[in-house]
Amino acid sequence: MARDAAETRRRILASALTAFAEDGFAGARVAAIADAASSNQRMIYAYFDSKEGLFEAVANDVIERMHAEVPFTPEDLPAYALALFDYAMSHPEVVRFQARRTLEGQPATARELELYAEKLEAVAAAQAAGALRGDDEPVALMVRTLGAVSSWVQAPAGLRPSLTGIDLRERIREDVTAIVEPAVRVRGAVD
Repeated sequence: MARDAAETRRRILASALTAFAEDGFAGARVAAIADAASSNQRMIYAYFDSKEGLFEAVANDVIERMHAEVPFTPEDLPAYALALFDYAMSHPEVVRFQARRTLEGQPATARELELYAEKLEAVAAAQAAGALRGDDEPVALMVRTLGAVSSWVQAPAGLRPSLTGIDLRERIREDVTAIVEPAVRVRGAVD
């Protein structure tokens, strides 16, 4: 039987995503990842060099897929936030993986930084065109937008029963709209 390297690599990445999402970097075991992928440890080291290399490959795969599947609309960050929310709700393993990465203090990959730099440039261009408030740094608008999404996606378990009846998508749209509207309109609404 001929070996399909691309398929083997895909299975390893999928198994590794599950393992890293459940157990974090420190807790995930290469042997268990190989078994779950119907592969062997030797193939993991052949494709990814090390456990660290595998973790970075998973992080890059996650960010690439999210980048491809969630259209970035800097002129309409509320729509982007909703698309990101929908993606997160349909990919809970990605949410767990990213949460563990953050908790463990794992650094961003070079590819991740590159993709975020592109988004920040697009936000700056939207600000220059007047589509977004210009009194905030692009990175602040992005962090606040992502925070509005993640705060609802990762709501504490003790609050989840109280969330029934709340239209989370509408709440996210409202939250992000308040973040990105021009400062004059936001201040005018409060006065």
